[in-house]
Amino acid sequence: MTVDAAPRFNRDFVALTRGRPAIAQAGEPWMGQVEHRDGHITVGAGIHPADTRRLCGVLHQAVQPGPTHLTLDFSACTGITQAVMLPLIPIVTSCREHRGIRFDLVLPSDKALSRLFVNTNWAHHIAPEAFEPNVHRGGHVPALRFEDDGANGQDAILARVMELILRKLETSRDTLKAVEWSLGEIMENVPIHAESPVGGFVQATAFGDGNAVEFVVADGGVGIAASMGAGDDESALTDAITEGVTRDPQRNAGNGLFGSYQVAVLSGGAFELRSGKGVLWRRGDGDLNTMQSTVPYPGTSVRCRVGLGDPGLLARALRFRGQSHDPPRDYLEREYEDQAGLLILNMKEKASGDFGSRRGGRRIRRMVRNLLQARPRVVLDFEGVGIITSSFADEFFGRLFVSMGPRAFMTRIRLINVDATVEGLIDRAIIQRTRLGNSEE
Repeated sequence: MTVDAAPRFNRDFVALTRGRPAIAQAGEPWMGQVEHRDGHITVGAGIHPADTRRLCGVLHQAVQPGPTHLTLDFSACTGITQAVMLPLIPIVTSCREHRGIRFDLVLPSDKALSRLFVNTNWAHHIAPEAFEPNVHRGGHVPALRFEDDGANGQDAILARVMELILRKLETSRDTLKAVEWSLGEIMENVPIHAESPVGGFVQATAFGDGNAVEFVVADGGVGIAASMGAGDDESALTDAITEGVTRDPQRNAGNGLFGSYQVAVLSGGAFELRSGKGVLWRRGDGDLNTMQSTVPYPGTSVRCRVGLGDPGLLARALRFRGQSHDPPRDYLEREYEDQAGLLILNMKEKASGDFGSRRGGRRIRRMVRNLLQARPRVVLDFEGVGIITSSFADEFFGRLFVSMGPRAFMTRIRLINVDATVEGLIDRAIIQRTRLGNSEE
């Protein structure tokens, strides 16, 4: 059984072919293939976000006879993204945990894509017996499940996304607040409204070329129409992103999807919402589109891409009843500020995994630059740090000193609790980099 191709409705599909991203252009034909035969679901070629409902439809039909075992075969797949895979995860999890269906996973033949399945935790969530979870805190936030506020609770996951942005992208404090508010609101909708028996799943990726972050949140709950008491999925999605469809106007409660939609589109990003048979999407300054699908999505999935280049995004996007909303107690205040409002970066806690490489030096240098956007001065606390590599010292301190200049560096950067050996490495890196300059950066 082959499901017909779905209409194209999102043009920024990133196909990972041999590990290199390629942007699909408008007018290109559909590339995906999804088939089911005898308990074996085959996914081939490149799969676009528009193919999500086709994948869900095939999976829905495959589980109807009540099988005990299904195989998801991605061996021929050449490109896929979190926008496609994350919505699939709650469905597979629900079938495994509540219907007793075991899933086997065949990884893509392409080595880069195969590593992606493992590193993003897609493989683990589909076949946990065969694939261990990825616990490495690298350059992305893999697919994580949240049900309460434990080790992988909402607050912990939100913190990981904030750290991802600080280390990988250029941002301002207000823009970081806008992303924090949006992701927090969308994740909070799951325990409050979704009634999802498997909780929620979230994944976030930083896109350095476009200086944007994209996160996807999906659940296996009752859907937006049911939670709002609406009868039509498509119109329910439009209402959900409309200001004023709210539980408590005085507290702006219920405006989470409206505000998140504004954050995405006003930043030049993208927003996609699917629930039941309804699908809603918009990219940047394009038109808002909705459709009624023949294949329902059993839950809710929200995809939000936010461009980080507009320092005025918060005031423009989060406006409720004509007033700008400035979220209190943002992440930087909770995590980095002391009682006097000074930003303190605990190097052992925040950078210990970066001390051994030049790449780590770049990540921490970007983090410090972002923190300096929020406050005129940053304190680097080296308590408990006994050694750093010369390459880290050069990439972080040497290049930062040269780019900022001696006066600004000495005024805005303060080091405390520095071991004598570490201090010597930092001094030498600054001297050598001052002679070389940053020309090869």
